[in-house]
Amino acid sequence: MASRARLEGLGRALRAVQRVPEAMRDARAETLHDWADETRRDAEARVPVRTGRLETALDHDVVEQWGRAEVGVWNEAALEYAIYVEKGTSSMADQPYLVPAFEAARPSVPRKYRAALRRHLGAG
Repeated sequence: MASRARLEGLGRALRAVQRVPEAMRDARAETLHDWADETRRDAEARVPVRTGRLETALDHDVVEQWGRAEVGVWNEAALEYAIYVEKGTSSMADQPYLVPAFEAARPSVPRKYRAALRRHLGAG
């Protein structure tokens, strides 16, 4: 004789599992934007200001499709100077601002991603 068991809440559980990939993508995009913006602001605060041109040339770009975020200088007029400031020259000491900003923001990324994922899954 066959017996039947009824599973309560299975439909709700399956719908929740189906939401996971989208929630992960949304959480990743939110985290990338947050990291890029935070890193850019930190780099702007760290960059030595003589004329302000380098500070205003800092920008960020997020490609959500590939899960990539970049912070830097893309303005060709400021790019060479940006490298000289970050790395120094034979006649000018280095004054790093980008790498320290990256390093300062890095430890918080996993925590921010977990929090964003919980929000996107509806867990608070």
